[in-house]
Amino acid sequence: MPPSLSFLSNRSATANAVSRRDALRIAVALLPHFVALGIMAATEYGLERRLAFLLAWTLLNCFWLALLRRPAVSAGISLAIVAVLVLLSELKFRVLLMTVNFLDLMVIDQDTIAFLFTIFPGLNWIVFAALGAGIPVFLVLWRFDSFRTPRMLSAAGAVASIAGLIGVSHAVPMEPYEAFYGNNHVSGFARSGIDAITDLITNGFMESDAVAADRLKSADLTCQPAHKLPHILLVHDESSFDIRRAPGVKVPPGYGAHFRSFDDKQRNFIVEGAGGPSWYTEYNVLAGLSARSFGRFAYFVTRIAAGRVERGLPHALRRCGYQTFSLYPAFGAFMSAGSFQKTVGFQNFYDATALGTSDVEPDQFYYDAAARMIERQRSKGPMFVYVYLAANHFPWDIR
Repeated sequence: MPPSLSFLSNRSATANAVSRRDALRIAVALLPHFVALGIMAATEYGLERRLAFLLAWTLLNCFWLALLRRPAVSAGISLAIVAVLVLLSELKFRVLLMTVNFLDLMVIDQDTIAFLFTIFPGLNWIVFAALGAGIPVFLVLWRFDSFRTPRMLSAAGAVASIAGLIGVSHAVPMEPYEAFYGNNHVSGFARSGIDAITDLITNGFMESDAVAADRLKSADLTCQPAHKLPHILLVHDESSFDIRRAPGVKVPPGYGAHFRSFDDKQRNFIVEGAGGPSWYTEYNVLAGLSARSFGRFAYFVTRIAAGRVERGLPHALRRCGYQTFSLYPAFGAFMSAGSFQKTVGFQNFYDATALGTSDVEPDQFYYDAAARMIERQRSKGPMFVYVYLAANHFPWDIR
């Protein structure tokens, strides 16, 4: 073959090889985007939610592109974040019947992580395995990805995506009950992030007046009872409701006895949380304060208050010589219940593990535990025992 033809042939073969290599790089860079579209089709429902997903996906990619400039690596990291978010959201929904919210990221604490790893003991191995597999893939993509994108263009894309998310969130506001649907994981997280950051900038964690004329009086540090103090048993009967308040509902004979005291009188006590999170009621009763002051952050009230609210019913009773006990039917790390209740004055906190519960226990289990506790401790002085019942709360498919 003449030298000129040989040169052209070799050059053509080299060009074809380069073209195939570039095509492969382009395909690898595009693959995470197609996977993300598949996740959107499987988990997002509604035009505004899918639009929010696409904007969140664009924001993630542009953020990483502005840092790394590599489209394949950026798309891979973005896909990993979306996949983890969807899995964690589905995991949370299985346990709490609510999907992941942006506030979960803002109010993350040791108790929440401990709760997650307690109810799923094998999760730590899954995390280690995912990291072990993800790091080599990341290094391969880093070497393989030869394309580069301008940082200014990526930054502009990120800003445009944020503007789009703000527009969608304001045009179609996210309703609180959407978290109970069990889907729309990415769009819900992104839209709740816009709402939460807006509220945080506007009001802070609490909705309060700039100036208040009244002040809480300092707690009285002395207590001198004039007579022997009785034991106090406070029962938190979750999801129990006197249906007679609804007109036209027939009830069986003797139904009302459940809501009357030992002296046959019925006393009403207004608290927050009917039809909603029972920890609102827990916060009301134990701290003597309103969860509504926290606005959009009220859902996390016990987590925010843990270690910060140091007054309330248990503390007041301790100053009068009471021993304070709490019997809690779930893991103490749930919503930081253990940390919160110890903060407001419980000397002894027994959660599901300490009580030896097995799945859903009937009310009798906790009443018996309280009776045994009183029998053991009553000689040491007056007792305040907070008994939290939860059998009514759980789905009624367990006898």
